[in-house]
Amino acid sequence: MRNRTIVINVLLLSVVCIASFVSLFLVTSNFTPKELGPAVMTFWFVGILIAFASLFTLLDYLWKLRKDDNRMQPRKIIISSMRTGFLLGFTVSVLLALSSLRSLTLRDVILFTLTVLLIELYFRTRKVKI
Repeated sequence: MRNRTIVINVLLLSVVCIASFVSLFLVTSNFTPKELGPAVMTFWFVGILIAFASLFTLLDYLWKLRKDDNRMQPRKIIISSMRTGFLLGFTVSVLLALSSLRSLTLRDVILFTLTVLLIELYFRTRKVKI
């Protein structure tokens, strides 16, 4: 049962990752930002978020599964991998959005990265009450 859960998780993450990167590639190669307009550019950045979040989640999940102890609890690992993947994908998409608006500075990168690190540290150290 656990192996089937692991295979399903990896398969779903792979499909989402590949589909989102292919759709982003097709949109990027066929249109310019001026042709798309601001509303579609917002959806493009959401696509960037989904693509990188699924990629980082998949890589983190596969990395954590290398330990034999973690194979016994795939649900716990997929939840922590999804959190980490979403935070990293969100970081990439926000930094790309700031870069496209030409308002990205080194100070912004440092502050935003520290904020994401603090959020991740909070989630790793909090006590879950059941």
